[in-house]
Amino acid sequence: MLSKRFLISWLASSVAMFILFYVWHGLFLTDFARLSYPKEIFLIFSSFVYLIIGFVVARAIDSKILEKYFKRKPLIKGLISGAVCGFSFFIMATVVGVSFSAGSRIENLLLDVSWQVIEQSIGGLVVGIVHVFVFDPTTIFGD
Repeated sequence: MLSKRFLISWLASSVAMFILFYVWHGLFLTDFARLSYPKEIFLIFSSFVYLIIGFVVARAIDSKILEKYFKRKPLIKGLISGAVCGFSFFIMATVVGVSFSAGSRIENLLLDVSWQVIEQSIGGLVVGIVHVFVFDPTTIFGD
């Protein structure tokens, strides 16, 4: 069963990362202008992708490795889990060729990976903030 804390952190981080994505790619880089199909379709697909990314980031904060070192530090756990997810997603996107990049120059790849890590770190921070403010009795009593 999904807890209230997980659902809220999943949706909040997904929305936060989608907004960051839209601002970065749509306003700063103007990547949307280069789309060869309607922007609306791309944004609908992107929203589903960010729901998946948010799900993974919200689950990653409960990693046993992070729990061991940062038991009572949900904001740090969120930042670290988000950064690891961001790096992992960047690698997957680059391998399958889905990443936004103006070419294969190392400068573009470094910019892309930096942004991906920052974006997912902020998503992880949102998850950590939800963990601070939303009570979840399963963390006290167990499932």
